Amino acid sequence: MPTYAWNPAQYLLRDKVLRKLGVIGESESGDPGQSSVVQDAMNSRMKELHTLGVLWWDVAAAQTPLTLTANTATATVVSEDFLYPLTASIDVANEQEPLDIISHAQYQAIPDKARTGQPEQVYFSGSVGYFWPVPATAYTARLTYQAIAENVDPTTRIDMPAAALRAFVDLVAGDLVDDFGLDSQKAARLVAKQPQAMRTLRMVAYQRVDSALVTPDYF
Repeated sequence: MPTYAWNPAQYLLRDKVLRKLGVIGESESGDPGQSSVVQDAMNSRMKELHTLGVLWWDVAAAQTPLTLTANTATATVVSEDFLYPLTASIDVANEQEPLDIISHAQYQAIPDKARTGQPEQVYFSGSVGYFWPVPATAYTARLTYQAIAENVDPTTRIDMPAAALRAFVDLVAGDLVDDFGLDSQKAARLVAKQPQAMRTLRMVAYQRVDSALVTPDYF
C-alpha cells in the first residue's frame, strides 16, 4: 500500500543539521549541548519566517474580544500568541461593524485624534490598539489575528510541510557555522545555500488560490 506522509520529529532534523555541519557522523546523534544550540536556532528561524509571512500550514488565525472603555483610545490584546491583526470589528446594536486596520503613518495623519464617537479605524502598535474616533461609550471589539507559531516538543513533528524540510535544514545549518567553528571554506558553502533555501521555503509555502478574472480593456 502506498504511503504519502513524511515529516520526522524535530530531534531527527536537529541531527540532520549537525551532520550537514560535519559535527556528527551518519549513525551518530548530537549530545545535549549540541542539540540545544540547534533547537534554539530552529525555533528562532521558525518565528522569523512566520513573522515575515512564510506561513506554515498548521498555524491558524485566532479570535479574541477587546473591551473598549469610554473616552479611552487604546485597548490591549492580552493573548500571548498575538502576532499581527487580520480583521477587526465592534459590536453595535447586535451587529458587527467592521473597522479599518490602518498603518502608523495613517494614524499619525489623523488631525484630531481626540475626537470621540463610534470607532471606525484602529492602528496596532505591538499588542496595543489605538481606536479612532476615541470610543464615546463602552464597546466590545472583535479581533481576528494571526497567531505565533508554537514552540513544540522536540519529539513531535515540526510545523511545516514535508517539502520544505530539506531547505529548512540548509537554512539553519548556515546560521550555525560560527557556533560550531567551521573552517572558512565549508562555512562559505553552507552560507551560500541560504538564499536558495529561502526561495524554496517561500515557493513551498505559497498559498494556492483561484485565479482572478482579468477583463481586457477595449478601446
